[in-house]
Amino acid sequence: MPEKKMPTVAVIGAGTMGAGIAQVFARAGCRVALWSRSEATLDAARALVPDEVLRTRSLPEALDGADVVSENVAEVVALKQDVLASIEAAVTPDCLLTTNTSSVPITLLGKALDDPGRFLGMHWFNPAPVMPLVELVAGEATTATAMERAESLTRRLGKLPVVVRADVPGFVVNRIQYAVLREVLHLVESGVTSAADADLAVRTTLAPRWAACGPLELMDLAGLDVVEQVSAILMPELSRSAEVPESVRKLVAEGALGAKSGRGFYEWPGERADRVKAHRDAVVRQLTHDG
Repeated sequence: MPEKKMPTVAVIGAGTMGAGIAQVFARAGCRVALWSRSEATLDAARALVPDEVLRTRSLPEALDGADVVSENVAEVVALKQDVLASIEAAVTPDCLLTTNTSSVPITLLGKALDDPGRFLGMHWFNPAPVMPLVELVAGEATTATAMERAESLTRRLGKLPVVVRADVPGFVVNRIQYAVLREVLHLVESGVTSAADADLAVRTTLAPRWAACGPLELMDLAGLDVVEQVSAILMPELSRSAEVPESVRKLVAEGALGAKSGRGFYEWPGERADRVKAHRDAVVRQLTHDG
């Protein structure tokens, strides 16, 4: 039986994530239109997306014939809701609507739609062409059919879906990431270790082991009786702060925003950021080569 034709896709928002997502869809054989309110953003995207991707500042033109929409505008609730309402008014009733967000509740965004049942979060990770995983997040009104369509599409794109069944802040990956970040920053701020040594500890022990097995598999391998004993000692000692870490607040107040400003926890002279990003992407590709 011949494989179903790849869908026509409208990618709304042409920044770093939108351009990367458009690239993934196009490489998988989808007909792709990329829309942005900004001509400069579209011009910047030109270097990332294949020539056959239609780049337009006309939203109706981008949405014409779309089977799937990927919305990627800024993480501002009112803006996203406004754009999503405009999208819904222009597409067919069976068009699958998705939003790429790491922080805004899917249920909240769905309130702007007449039919939130066909709407879900399709959370990509940066850089989209490199990272193998996509989180699929159900809002309160999202139908099982919409989730099944999104999961099938994700697999056909060559990506791995993680189904998030409850619309919780941060979904799965960011909740795990920020739990680790909270403890790392606590250790650094408390003088237990340096930023460089904390990064070294994660990079050379946790990261490769988690890439190989995942934390719960590793617990099974270690023995849950051992995990229980260690948990009794460590869990009461871990940071439970609900505040933004003081070191992050201080750096932001100083204008030290990381690589994009030249300084953060580290100094970022010259082309160091480009070299680190290239190394990151190469390592991710190597670790995920076998899917």
